[in-house]
Amino acid sequence: MTRNARAQQRGMTLIELMIVVVILSVLSLVAMSAYERYIYSARNAEAVQMLGAVRVAQETYFESFGQYCGSSTVAVWPTSVPFSVKLPWDTPPEGNAWRDLGLKTPGQVWFQYQLSAGAKNGSSSIFLDTTKPWFWARAVGDFDGNGAQSTFEITSQSDEVYSYNRNR
Repeated sequence: MTRNARAQQRGMTLIELMIVVVILSVLSLVAMSAYERYIYSARNAEAVQMLGAVRVAQETYFESFGQYCGSSTVAVWPTSVPFSVKLPWDTPPEGNAWRDLGLKTPGQVWFQYQLSAGAKNGSSSIFLDTTKPWFWARAVGDFDGNGAQSTFEITSQSDEVYSYNRNR
């Protein structure tokens, strides 16, 4: 081989190197975006699962005591909306409907949970049919602290889990 032929085969040009960098950048951006969606989806699954457990616990409570656990005053636990880190569930304080309901979690949560209930013909600050006993529960989370909260709700009057402003 001549000297010029070996020089041409030795390396990549600057253009080729820049193309490789651009391709890798695009691939990493797509991968990071997909990973973030996956993480948010897993965190949102906590709320759906927990609210399903609330429904079961409320129906069990109703069968035992003839009313749903809680009052028209909203019980909140944990006391703040978590963002960027999980908060411990611990044991809610005395008088908190979450303690009376007896619901446990495996440790820490990504959401703040709210619970309210009422008797037949009782008052409700939530727009529910109060001609029969009712309960309402909500999960609120803010994964990145930007103020855009993921919100999930259930009621005794529907089997659906409603979601609002779901993060990704």
